[in-house]
Amino acid sequence: MANSYYKVPKISRKILVYLILIIWFIFAIFPIYWTITMSFKDATVVYGKKPTYFPFIDFKPTVKAWIHLIGKSVEGEEGYMAMPVLGEKAKYLRNSLVVSLGSSILTVVLGVMAGYALTRFEYKKWKNDDIGFFILSQRMFPPVALAMPFFILFTWVRLIDKLPSLILVYSIMNMPIVTWIVKEFFEDVPKELEEAAMVDGCTRWGALFRVIIPMAVPGIAVAFLFSFIFSWNEFLIALTLTFKDAKTLPVGMSGLTTLRGPLYWDIAANALMIMIPPLIVTILANKYIIRGLSLGAVKQ
Repeated sequence: MANSYYKVPKISRKILVYLILIIWFIFAIFPIYWTITMSFKDATVVYGKKPTYFPFIDFKPTVKAWIHLIGKSVEGEEGYMAMPVLGEKAKYLRNSLVVSLGSSILTVVLGVMAGYALTRFEYKKWKNDDIGFFILSQRMFPPVALAMPFFILFTWVRLIDKLPSLILVYSIMNMPIVTWIVKEFFEDVPKELEEAAMVDGCTRWGALFRVIIPMAVPGIAVAFLFSFIFSWNEFLIALTLTFKDAKTLPVGMSGLTTLRGPLYWDIAANALMIMIPPLIVTILANKYIIRGLSLGAVKQ
């Protein structure tokens, strides 16, 4: 009797937990579902009197927005000027990939060296923790405070509207968080392994590349992913430092708000296009990300 008395609350609690999780899942996934369905609508459906949720039931899907994505008009669209959201020959997409990958690789290389130095060397004038906090504090600067100084600097050195300027700025912005992440993982690698490698004939560089970095690959993968996503999604600096040749996808998407009003269907298609590369990188690095997020969680 006692067992049956306590069984009801347990079942009720379980049902309540699953109900909350289902509601939260719907709440979290609905914006993505809405963006996907929006990309298959046209102006008549979007600006209709009643909202439409289900394709083939509430509205007839169309691929107009995806055709507009490459700068072409659909047959029968009189007076509609398709905007090349990806740029001519997908220039904006290429720019985003080059800038994100270039800045992430540069940031990880510099962050690995900085993180290694902070965990393996003792600095007398400044304490290592103070240097680490100083590096991390650079992330606290709001990007809007740096946009104008960077604009003046790169105009003076004639690097305005150039991809190297974006790579340098994104590397500077992402260095603090990457250095801090890599530093935490290097601290979990025992120094004795490195010392043993050096006793066996490795130089310090050899021990770093053959022992330390392979053991810290999950942390480096997490740092690379963070840097890539920050660079891929960044808008303000790209808007300030680019005009035509070095435009990225977020800046290209901002041009879809025209005098005719926001082109919501084109914005949705472009938003999905922006989501795809970070999603691919996350899937490819999934094995390292899971290990990386848990490896440094427990101190021994």
